[in-house]
Amino acid sequence: MNILVTGANGQLGNEIRIVSQNTGDNYIFTDVNQVDGVETIFLDITDIDAVRLLVNLNDIKCIINCAAYTNVDAAESNEPMAELLNAKAPQNLVVVMKEVGGLLVHVSTDYVFGKEPYNTPCKENQQGTPIGVYGQTKLHGE
Repeated sequence: MNILVTGANGQLGNEIRIVSQNTGDNYIFTDVNQVDGVETIFLDITDIDAVRLLVNLNDIKCIINCAAYTNVDAAESNEPMAELLNAKAPQNLVVVMKEVGGLLVHVSTDYVFGKEPYNTPCKENQQGTPIGVYGQTKLHGE
């Protein structure tokens, strides 16, 4: 299976690189931030046409979304950017995956489910209790 990984140069993306090494799947790692010596294709997931093109050119059947605006403190003063990256961009990924009949794996955060009474493992239908702008924008992306 051809799998596209967004935000591949971040903390979660780097972990995906490690666990993907001994699989039979073909991983394509993308990010807007390029790192010298690390094979990564530039992809701006806020541009749905760019996502669509890369997915179609590479017959992608799954996207693992590791991209996010993760600067929790800065999100408080830059809500539009956090909303763009944490909500609108994942929506682009969903749209494109629906077009090709693919799967999107979108990773959540404890900032979405961080307030009381949720100190236990989350359920799929559990309501979010976001903490701050970061948590709210991540919830919007879910």
